[in-house]
Amino acid sequence: MAYDQIFTLRDDFGVELKIIPVALNHDKEIYLLHVFEEDNSAKKKFIRNELVLVGNQILTSTFSDTVHFMEELNLFDIGNNQNKYLDVTEYQSTKNLKLKHNGDENIFISRSEAKAMYKIYNLAFLGYSIATVLEKEFRFTPQLLAKILHDNQLLLR
Repeated sequence: MAYDQIFTLRDDFGVELKIIPVALNHDKEIYLLHVFEEDNSAKKKFIRNELVLVGNQILTSTFSDTVHFMEELNLFDIGNNQNKYLDVTEYQSTKNLKLKHNGDENIFISRSEAKAMYKIYNLAFLGYSIATVLEKEFRFTPQLLAKILHDNQLLLR
């Protein structure tokens, strides 16, 4: 994971978008892909999308799905069968979240990891306007997203 680099692409209107991988959990390879545009004349940055990448799997590809995933993290103990991304599991009287994904290995998230990931997610918005993502979310097609991630070594082939 080349998490220390900024990658760029252009939207349909020619606006340059930047992608920064933000590590939510290095050990479990859970990253937030922070997609934003900069308006240098106004000295503002605008969020255009937020995606979650787990290992080599794109977990969320829209802003609303990413918010949904983060809220499931936030509601740690209230997991149920209707959760889309996480199951609450218990081992030796300790509750953990189990990530629902198609990967080969099980990924468990502790309470402290869930709280830290949720906090990092919220900190990632500091200094950015989110109004633009609600009005002009940059929507990735699965093909475009996979190509960008492969080309920039964010996703292994």
